[in-house]
Amino acid sequence: MAHLADLHIGSFLHGLEEYAGAPEIDPHAAPYEALRAAADRILTGGYDAVLVAGDVFDRRHSDSHALAAFQEILGAFHESGLPTVVVSGNHDAETPLPRKLLLPPSVRWPAADAPETVVWPDLGIAVHGQSVGDPDETRDLAAGYPRRIPRTVNIGLLHTSLHGAWSRRICAPTSVRTLADSGYDYWALGHVHHRLVPAIGLDAAYAGNTHGRGPAEAGGRGFAELLIEDGGRIEVREVHTAPVRYETLHLPHGAVTEAGIRAQLAAVAPSAPSGAVVWTVHGPTDPDLLHLARELAGPQSMVCAGPGTGATPVNRH
Repeated sequence: MAHLADLHIGSFLHGLEEYAGAPEIDPHAAPYEALRAAADRILTGGYDAVLVAGDVFDRRHSDSHALAAFQEILGAFHESGLPTVVVSGNHDAETPLPRKLLLPPSVRWPAADAPETVVWPDLGIAVHGQSVGDPDETRDLAAGYPRRIPRTVNIGLLHTSLHGAWSRRICAPTSVRTLADSGYDYWALGHVHHRLVPAIGLDAAYAGNTHGRGPAEAGGRGFAELLIEDGGRIEVREVHTAPVRYETLHLPHGAVTEAGIRAQLAAVAPSAPSGAVVWTVHGPTDPDLLHLARELAGPQSMVCAGPGTGATPVNRH
């Protein structure tokens, strides 16, 4: 099963600084490439169902292109026999696009007024979900989710800021205790863009977003793969599919060598054969080290001088 979240279809990449020899990255097209890559992996990877934990669309970029992109993906999932459940996030609550979708029969999008349970008997799975209808939702939606269904794998699908530690915007706040007390086998969460498990021992995870939108969203991006083991235990694996990946390159004064730079660059590869890694240097940096890093970066990498580097961009490509 695939767990996606925070697609923000239509949003674009920020913080790209062009220089001679850099890989060509279209900041508007790359996020759509990331979405298609995730969908292609799901369609060809032997998955049996799909969960989408909110913020399908981006409130600042609600256009027909974004609508058509998700409509096509839902249609492809349906044609491939992949039942899908989607809940709205706070961004979806601020755009009319969800209401314009023509949902295929195998796709369910629970409403915002009460939680809904979708049962897939052939898979032995019950998905409990409720959409966010108010972009400034302050209610604990998880507290109203139904009891688990016996002899079934129970999954909660929710867009939430949880306790707010990882989010700048409160949305359907809840607590680790509330999630744990539900007795569900897994909580598929959205809203926080970084992949993480909220608490040790809690069967829940944020899938992260399908594409990093700038240097602040570094690391691999894609979705979470859920493997249901005997007894209902769910193993979560990270799947990286975004063609553009942001990373931070550390070049402190007097504390890095050419070998050290090579090791940092070699430690991260693009998630796709035609992808790219965008390295950002932060803090005071010797211009010669910045130039060296750019020389050592391969054809699929670009090294950008971030805020406070104190270095004038000079390129030797």
